[in-house]
Amino acid sequence: MRNNMKKMYLALAIAGLLAGCATQGNNAPEKATAPAASSSMAMVTGDNLIVDPQISDFRANSGKSDVWVKYSNKNAGLGDVGSSKVSAFQSDEGSARLRFISANDDFSATPGLLQTVNGLKANTDYVYSVYFEDRKGPMSPTALLAGVQGIDGKVISEQTVTAADLADAPHADRKSFKQVVVEFNSGNNTSATVFAKLKVVDKSALDMAGNIGKQTEVRVDGFSLTAK
Repeated sequence: MRNNMKKMYLALAIAGLLAGCATQGNNAPEKATAPAASSSMAMVTGDNLIVDPQISDFRANSGKSDVWVKYSNKNAGLGDVGSSKVSAFQSDEGSARLRFISANDDFSATPGLLQTVNGLKANTDYVYSVYFEDRKGPMSPTALLAGVQGIDGKVISEQTVTAADLADAPHADRKSFKQVVVEFNSGNNTSATVFAKLKVVDKSALDMAGNIGKQTEVRVDGFSLTAK
């Protein structure tokens, strides 16, 4: 009898030990989930066909981008395009800074940013917009050349606007950024390239002995391309 009782207690102890191991297994940490996408990966926001519309990835990567093309060559005197921490909207940091840097630059050049957008529907009306900052006032010698060109390189629609033209235009969170709107029809294009470029409209207003960068600098941010 005594031996049978010992065997029973031993069996119960082993059963308890096995139950404890099973409980530990059920409480073990879950398998780690895949890491979130890197902040440098550009994402399309909503119905907006522009990738990295707030220039935040462009800023985070010090002006380098897989989607934004810098149309400039400062070493050849054709203007400079870089990133700025100044932002049109509070939710994101970053904008693109467009400027010339030397009195010897070619002020007929139009440095800026371009992006080729895919997924357009043919023969459809679209609205392209960008927020433009020029803090030099209504007599500024610079303007923004904003527009869209087809895959054949031909301009579909564009306009040149100055700070004075945008006095009553909608503004961003940072009120010095004003919205520029370009409407167009895609025609037979299912891809198109949007651009925002700096244009000097009054070279005679520049002080060639002064700081050319400050006299020509503008910023762009908050890009959008949506069906009308």
